[in-house]
Formats: sequence, C-alpha cells, structure tokens
Amino acid sequence: MEKWIGKVAIVTGASAGIGEAIVKSLAKNGIHVVGLARRSEKIDEYVKKLGKTPGTIYSLKCDVSDLQSVKEAFKWIEEKFGFIHILINYAGVAYKMQILDEADVTEKIDSILKTNVSGLVYCTREAVRLMKKADDYGMIVNAGSIVGHNIPFRSNSFNMYAPSKYAVTAISEVLRQELITQNNHKIRVTNLSGGYVRTQMTTPLNVDPDEYFSNKPILMTEDIALTINFLLETPVHVNISQLTIKPVGEQF
Repeated sequence: MEKWIGKVAIVTGASAGIGEAIVKSLAKNGIHVVGLARRSEKIDEYVKKLGKTPGTIYSLKCDVSDLQSVKEAFKWIEEKFGFIHILINYAGVAYKMQILDEADVTEKIDSILKTNVSGLVYCTREAVRLMKKADDYGMIVNAGSIVGHNIPFRSNSFNMYAPSKYAVTAISEVLRQELITQNNHKIRVTNLSGGYVRTQMTTPLNVDPDEYFSNKPILMTEDIALTINFLLETPVHVNISQLTIKPVGEQF
C-alpha cells in the first residue's frame, strides 16, 4: 500500500456497512479519503470514534442518484485537492420486491437503477476526469455482486437488484475498454462481485443479528475492505478486471 500513501480516494456509500469499512481501512493505510453519503453525519460519528488515522477522512453529503449533487460534490473535491487517484463505487440500494408486483413499485425500481447504475456512472465520469488531471496511476473499484452473474432460481425477492448488478458488471468492462481506446494505461477498473455480506441492508428487521447469521456462510464488511487493499497492492501493470469473493460454504 506504500505507493498509495498520501493519495486521494473517493468512497461512495460511505455512511455505513461496506463503505464505512473501506473508508476506515484506506485511512489507516495513509490514504486521504472523501466519503460520500446522503447521511454524511454518520461518517462524522464514526470518524470521531475512530480517532486519528494516518490518512485524513472527509465527509461530504452527496446523493449519487442526483447528477447535480454529484457534480457539486466533485467540484468541492477538485477545489480541495485538484485531482484524485482512487474511486470506490459502493453506494447501493435494494428493496424486497418483484417486477410484476400488483402494488406500484415504480419508485423502488427508479431508486435502484438511479443509485446502483446511473449514480455509479455519474461518479465515475467525474472521477476519471480528476484522475486524468493527476497524470498518475488510478484505480476504480465497482460494487458488483455474485447476482450480477447468476440469478438465484425463483428468488422471489429483491428482483430489481440482480439486473442492476448485471449492469454494473457490463459497465465495468465497458469502462476498461473505453480507457484503452483513449490510450490510457494508468487507470485500472475492477468489478468486485461479493457474495453474502453481513450488513444492515442484509439483516431482516426485528431479529437478533448474531442469531440470524450464526449458521449462515457470511462475509464481513472488513473482508471486502481487505480485498480492496489486495487490489491496490497489485503491480500497476496488472488489471484484475473481475474478482469474485464468497464466504466458504456459500452454495450460490
């Protein structure tokens, strides 16, 4: 991680869960991190508990599904740092629903696509522009999923989430190819497809989390953060374009 010390990283979805774990990990390794989140006050809360780290953590309110909000956030980042080196796209939403539900699920469908797909593209466009200004090596990691490659048979739940992650898988490869056509060999792109991760989003309401997850193969948020460290530590001429991480024993 030494080559990234003092560099600037952007992490979306940074208020909790996987995003929080990534922010903490990068800062502990000497990287300056700007955490983007709709609930940016949550970042301030855990930063206060975390205490001093080699890299500084900044919280910035941003709704990635809103293009204007993204542009304003990256304007602040550009004015503060001039450029960036790392983008970790981990903002995401999921709702338990079926596409053919009799109830009106239009708002949920729009929210999933705008956050998981459009928001990722908005942030990536702005981030690549600032990476090019740095004229240095850069890294983009997108929050893929194992359901972005295979759909559980008759899952009957979260049925717009998998399509959104299929889109992320395709977008990640398209971005990698576009950078090649631009003769840019300094910015790498990885689609990180995670299995079942214990987060607030994957924990049902009104249950004891420890009891609920006790007999399930599960990843912890820190496992994803460590995986991103691994990606950053690879030689700059190596692009791991697709990486899948599952807990031992996961059947899907």
